[in-house]
Amino acid sequence: MSHVRGLRCRKCGREYHLEPLNLCDFCFSPLEVVYDYKAMSRGVSKEKIAGGPLSMWRYRELLPIDGDVVDIGSGFTPLVKADNLGHELGSGATIHKE
Repeated sequence: MSHVRGLRCRKCGREYHLEPLNLCDFCFSPLEVVYDYKAMSRGVSKEKIAGGPLSMWRYRELLPIDGDVVDIGSGFTPLVKADNLGHELGSGATIHKE
């Protein structure tokens, strides 16, 4: 995980060491991962991501994690076209085919 530098508050800019946090201690805004994009470009490519498993773990190199992971097959849920869903839910939205 050499491409992750730490965490930074989206609002006030305070920086944190990489640990399981999601909110700033000072302003309660969300924290974002700070990446070393130069280091990342040496090990991550579209081809490597596309060749990964058919789960969320194909993006592992982009996630701020170390160590082993448990893959329960999350991600890549198929999309099913539901033309009448809007009507059934009462939203009035309708999809028209050209």
